[in-house]
Amino acid sequence: MAFLSEAAVEQALLNQLRALGYSVEREDDIGPDGHRPERESHDEVVLRGRFEHAVERLNPAVPPEARQDAIRRGVQAVRASRLDAHDPHGLISGALRISDAQAFLKERDL
Repeated sequence: MAFLSEAAVEQALLNQLRALGYSVEREDDIGPDGHRPERESHDEVVLRGRFEHAVERLNPAVPPEARQDAIRRGVQAVRASRLDAHDPHGLISGALRISDAQAFLKERDL
């Protein structure tokens, strides 16, 4: 049985995305220390400028306030899912309301 490295899987995915018409940027260019940084740290997984542009391009008839609200909710959802995946204890021991913590526990059968 052949072993696929993480690099091989990543390269295969990047090739598929290129074939679909996506461009792939390098960390050296758009990373926090890059030539054209698009985020302040690696903790920011959403490239906000690109996300805002895409939401505006795809929803030109939607009022700007509604688009900004959708962007805010999208970014919050990504942050929450990252917290959920990496620090479930932080979700229930931080500044959450008791009802939120109870819902979190119930969803996970804890």
